[in-house]
Amino acid sequence: MGKASFQQVKGFTLIELVVVIVVLAILAAFALPRFASLESDASLSILRSFKSIIQPAADITHKEIILRPQNKNANETRYNFDDGDQIRIRADYPDGRWDNTFAILVDWSSYDIGQVSANTCEDTDPEWCVRQRGLNWFVNRGYTTATEGRGFVIFPRGNNVNNDECYVYYFTPNPSGTGVSQGKPFTRIVTTDC
Repeated sequence: MGKASFQQVKGFTLIELVVVIVVLAILAAFALPRFASLESDASLSILRSFKSIIQPAADITHKEIILRPQNKNANETRYNFDDGDQIRIRADYPDGRWDNTFAILVDWSSYDIGQVSANTCEDTDPEWCVRQRGLNWFVNRGYTTATEGRGFVIFPRGNNVNNDECYVYYFTPNPSGTGVSQGKPFTRIVTTDC
C-alpha cells in the first residue's frame, strides 16, 4: 500500500485578515464621504440651473413689457402675452408669484416641481417644492431692505423652507400696480444646509 499524500492547504493568517479589514476600512473612510456628497452636489447643480432659468426669464419678460406697454391692464398689475397667457407684474417686472407668473413664464416639464401650501416639502410632494413668500420672509432673513415686494422659494423634498437653508429664491422689491420701481428683481441661491 502506498503512502497517503496530503496537499498543504494555504489560507489567510489572522494577521493578514486584520490587515485586509483595516485597508478596506481606510478606503471606506475616504470613499463614503465622496459618495454621500454626490446627492448634495446634484442638489446644488439643480439649484444653479433654476437660478439660470429664473433670472433670464424675468429679465427678458421685463424687456417685453417695456416694449409693449399696451399689453398691460389698466392698473398695471397684469401683462398679456400675444399667445393669450397672462402673468402678474410689479412695476414692469414679473411678480414674485409662482402660480400665476413663473409657472407660466417657464416650461418646467423637465423637473419634478410643484407649488406647496406648507413650509415642509413632504415625501409625497414633488422632488422640488415651491412656496410663495411675502415681504417679511425676505426681510427677516436679511435678503432685502425693500418696503414692498414678494417672491417665491424653490427647495428640495424633505426640507423645511423656514428651517433648512437649501434653496433658490426670486424676489421683486416692487409695489403691485403702477408704483415706482424700488429696484430690479433678483434670484439667489442659499446652500448652507445643502
